[in-house]
Amino acid sequence: MRVLLVSDFYPPAIGGLERHVARLARALSARGHDVAVATVGTPSNYLTSTADGIVVHRLQQWAAVLSGVHVDPERPFPAPIPDPGLVRGLRDVMDRFEPDVVHAHGWILSSVAASCIGRSCALVATLHDAGTTCAKRTSFYLEQTPCSDSSLRRCLGCSADHYGLLKGVGLASLLRGARPLLRRVDAFVAVAEPIAEAVKRLGAARSVPMFVTPNFVDGAVPPDGPRPSCVPAHRPYVLFVGTLSRFKGVDVLLEVWRRHRLDAELVLLGARAVDTPSTLPSGVSMHVDVEHATVMHAHAHCELFVLPSQFPEPSPTVLLEAMTCGKAVVASRIGGIPDIVVDGVTGRLVEYDDVNGFARSIQQLLADPDLRRGLGAAGRQRAWCFETGPVVSRIESVYADSVARRANARK
Repeated sequence: MRVLLVSDFYPPAIGGLERHVARLARALSARGHDVAVATVGTPSNYLTSTADGIVVHRLQQWAAVLSGVHVDPERPFPAPIPDPGLVRGLRDVMDRFEPDVVHAHGWILSSVAASCIGRSCALVATLHDAGTTCAKRTSFYLEQTPCSDSSLRRCLGCSADHYGLLKGVGLASLLRGARPLLRRVDAFVAVAEPIAEAVKRLGAARSVPMFVTPNFVDGAVPPDGPRPSCVPAHRPYVLFVGTLSRFKGVDVLLEVWRRHRLDAELVLLGARAVDTPSTLPSGVSMHVDVEHATVMHAHAHCELFVLPSQFPEPSPTVLLEAMTCGKAVVASRIGGIPDIVVDGVTGRLVEYDDVNGFARSIQQLLADPDLRRGLGAAGRQRAWCFETGPVVSRIESVYADSVARRANARK
């Protein structure tokens, strides 16, 4: 089968979605599929290249030439409506590659859907978050409660509260305007049940088949490596990996280290966000845009991993990576996290807004090496449930089903 994977970004860009698409590309190629990738380029890289034997097309979007549209010009997120530059680039790639299936990941979906109109290829879209229905991608109303009402007025107010009036109203309006393009999608693949439920509840995918397939890891224990320079040379440390924002719970962790004297430092690794803290308490260090190989070495040397997410994360790959390294995990009891972390077996789950609860769980695990090792060993076994083989087989079955249904519809 000829499969074109299209994503907002792709390695060497850093992030869970990027690693997911790269792993999927390698796995599909290893199974004999003809795979190509298209992604958003950056001012420093609009080249077509080959990575792991897979051709990667980096496309230019028109929005990139507009000053001030993107917070980070080297990470220019596509808008949730078709971008003429991306549509033109995608059509050129499709004309040459002639895919049987186009598989979209992220807000680039609207440009992909527009590019697929009038073509016979099946279109599959993975929902890594609630971005098809929510401008914040969280499905949380005013950052307080799960959203159950997708009226435009409510969305405009919520988005404006998060992004500011101009950007918030603009994003929510564009997202709503692009919703009819979702009819071109042949199948949605949600990475967790809460995302599938939220998207269906808010009305963006009621007539499209929905499958739930989790994120995955290759299951191999990362090779031993040196203690990286971004972690304390001799002191024990607790590790966080993710976007450095309040949605990921960075503020919760900083408050834990402000209030309590812990027997370990806190190391924060990730991508900068609009609300990334500018000051850090004693015992906390932050490093931005660290290469993934270095991140995995940081996992290998940490005492435990912590993810105090403040919104219903669907299927965080960073948890699976920590567990693959045999590390105990302390994480929020929210979204799809309990589908990965078994409380009391592979780690500890804490209510997302309970600062003292996170402090207690972290302190207890730091004080008990045997407990940490036991939870970590169980976590490593648990991570095998999310190994590449079974998950990719399910994705292949979605491809086959989508191609068959589109072929039958043309008869």
